[in-house]
Order: sequence, then C-alpha cells, then structure tokens
Amino acid sequence: MITDKDAKKVKELADLREEYEKTQKLLNEGKTEELQKHLQDLQNKYLVERMVYNTANPNPPRSLEENASNCMRFLQSLMIAKSTED
Repeated sequence: MITDKDAKKVKELADLREEYEKTQKLLNEGKTEELQKHLQDLQNKYLVERMVYNTANPNPPRSLEENASNCMRFLQSLMIAKSTED
C-alpha cells in the first residue's frame, strides 16, 4: 500500500527530475535569459540544500554553462539523497 510519505517522495523525485530536464533543455537550446531565470528560481527554491551542497563545492561557476552544469549535478545529488531516505 502506498503511504502519504511514499507519495510525497515520488512527487519530490518527479519534481527534481523535471527541474533537471528543464535546465538541460534550456542549456542545450542556448536560451540564456530563460536559463538564468530558471537557475535563480532553483537557487531560491532549494536555498538550504544549496547552501549545504556548496560547502563541499566552494568554487563558484565562471560561466552560465558551468552554473547550469553545477545545478544539474546538484539536482542529481538531491535525487539520490531523496531516493535513499526512509
């Protein structure tokens, strides 16, 4: 039986995957303004998680492409963390 906790976890993972795919799509299409806005939205949405992640990854990105790549790695790490939570 699927619990509310399980449903929430599936929703969180789906949201993270959607954010990852949107980031990748905007990067691949070269939509720089939309990508910048999307990255800013993600920074605001995952403020605490991002701060924790950045303690282990202290080098700031030097370009929009590097920022997007870092963001996708961040989203992947969140997906892994969420999928292994109880």
